[in-house]
Amino acid sequence: MVRSSDLRTKRETLAVYLRRGSAQVLLACVVVFVVARAAVGGFGIDGFGRGDAVVVVTTLLITGTVEWVIHKFLLHAPADAWTTRTLGTGIGHRQHHVDPTDIDWLMLRGIDAAVFVAAFGIVTAAWSVPLLTLTGSTVLGPFLTAWGLAALGLAHYEWVHLLEHTRYRPKSRYYKRLERHHRLHHFRNEHYWLGITSTTGDVLLRTRPRQAADVPISDTARTLDSPTAV
Repeated sequence: MVRSSDLRTKRETLAVYLRRGSAQVLLACVVVFVVARAAVGGFGIDGFGRGDAVVVVTTLLITGTVEWVIHKFLLHAPADAWTTRTLGTGIGHRQHHVDPTDIDWLMLRGIDAAVFVAAFGIVTAAWSVPLLTLTGSTVLGPFLTAWGLAALGLAHYEWVHLLEHTRYRPKSRYYKRLERHHRLHHFRNEHYWLGITSTTGDVLLRTRPRQAADVPISDTARTLDSPTAV
């Protein structure tokens, strides 16, 4: 079985990524949303020029914080938490911390990705419909844009997360920082560096210390058994 630590190049990583059920489901969803958005139409001053721009900007602004909240309160929830017992959201992630290079725990299953997309649809409607109404924009088309962006964001998350656990070393400064932070999250202290594709949540919620040495080495970074409070 291939492990993420066996992957040395982006080409090798991409081949594994595209074979995974989560990537296939998410990329298919993105295509469906693009086609649906085009079918709805309404592009123009009151279409793409306003409502779509509103949801694109908003999505970019909230992505890092949303990612942080999901990671902190769902994936790192205590074993006896309601979310863990009822939804099982933290079980696979605990296994991922125990064995970070096992791709079966590193990436979502296809069915899990589909459930996330459905859940994102509800959450996206909760913030986008009132915002679009408030700004006097059309709703249906831009909502599809926002939902598609959520699916694309999760596809990007899966790609970046996989890449961070390979032997490949990113060339860009931004992705180098993400990779370093994620390794510190796994092997220094699980309560910090919670961002995967963005550092904004860590900055806003003060879980990105100036220096790694400012944070003590955690005995439970591999098991997630310590209290969740930072």
